[in-house]
Amino acid sequence: MKAKSRQSPIKESISRLESMLQRFAQALPLGPWFRFGMSDSALRRTAARLRAGTIRPGDPEVSPEQLADILERAIAQRVLLKMTLDDAREFVRLYHSVGEKYETAKTKRYRAAFHRLKKSSEAKDPESRAARRVRRIHRARRNMLGRPRRRRSR
Repeated sequence: MKAKSRQSPIKESISRLESMLQRFAQALPLGPWFRFGMSDSALRRTAARLRAGTIRPGDPEVSPEQLADILERAIAQRVLLKMTLDDAREFVRLYHSVGEKYETAKTKRYRAAFHRLKKSSEAKDPESRAARRVRRIHRARRNMLGRPRRRRSR
């Protein structure tokens, strides 16, 4: 894999990492975590009802505005967490795709070098060092890739 083709995924991964860090910097102070069974829209409706005064908190010392703010902070935390997890998953996918491309390119280079060595004039002599190397590489590739099954003659 050429260095030029690796630059684009590296730049993209750096920009993803920077955006995650910026999101962390903009995060509000931590609030309580609500169970994941409650949806964000249900929490928003509850906060709106608290602000409108249609429902009151169980504790009279807690103001409905404060409780609504706490709910909205919890929603913001969950949204931040979901976005960060999505970015992390995308980063891992990108990382693996770059690794696969690199391994594929490396395999192609090794295969091409093997075929060049095999066709060289030195490899024609069975006693030469190049011929021994060709046999060793061929044996290793055959063992790695497997040998095709023999067909039975009928």
